[in-house]
Amino acid sequence: MIFVSLASGSSGNCTLLHTEHENILIDCGISAKRIADSLRAFDLDIGDLDAVLLTHEHSDHIKGLKRLMSAYSIPVYASEGTLEALPYATRDEYFRFAGTSLMYPVSADREFYIGSTLICPFHIYHDAAAPLGYRAEAMSPGDGQSSAARRAVCVTTDTGYYDDYIRDHLLYLDAALIESNHDRGMLAGGRYPVSLKRRIMSRQGHLCNNQTGKLIAEVLSPRLKHVFLGHLSKENNTPKLALDTVKMELSEALGAERAESLSVSVAPQDGPSMVISL
Repeated sequence: MIFVSLASGSSGNCTLLHTEHENILIDCGISAKRIADSLRAFDLDIGDLDAVLLTHEHSDHIKGLKRLMSAYSIPVYASEGTLEALPYATRDEYFRFAGTSLMYPVSADREFYIGSTLICPFHIYHDAAAPLGYRAEAMSPGDGQSSAARRAVCVTTDTGYYDDYIRDHLLYLDAALIESNHDRGMLAGGRYPVSLKRRIMSRQGHLCNNQTGKLIAEVLSPRLKHVFLGHLSKENNTPKLALDTVKMELSEALGAERAESLSVSVAPQDGPSMVISL
């Protein structure tokens, strides 16, 4: 299994899950051309994609969607609320008529398969119609059929809050992409209007660096190999600040030695991340 962020930030979000048998995108908030260019690094093209999983309907998660569907017939899976919101979010009737044959509604906590890859959607907290995070599990080549041989990853972005429910869906992962959107000090002192600051800081907004560090500490296990910090704000965060804050929270919760044993990196805004092979 390969897990890699193709882009992560307010200008676009797209993550690739490449297994022995399937190629799945979680969100497609960059152009189809950029997606195609990124896939070439893995000897793939857009026609090799089996599905797109949408977290929600905001533009930085769906920019390339119509092209993938209309030109390449790539099916899209999302909550019923997200699918119903697409015509309004895009102001495009394609998602009300021609595109519906490729649109598949899914529900939180109802697992389904894309080929041999098991997908578990779960609720997240964001100001969108019915946003979801996704956990995916697949066999690695040569692993046989034992349940212990399955590899699990997840994408959890655009949530202003986490609770026991979300934490439980992040347990026993091998890798994860988790939002680390902003530094609360930078946001509070920045140039955004008060209404936008309140939205971002709210339970329907985005996780700050400190919250992300605490969440990772609560789900950390010996199995977890790597965490990407995703969806960083260009205005209210920096990669160094996100990493330093998350590592500080991990160290305070678990001790410096345990904190340093986890590989953490920032998923870039405008290009692919490091590649995690599982």
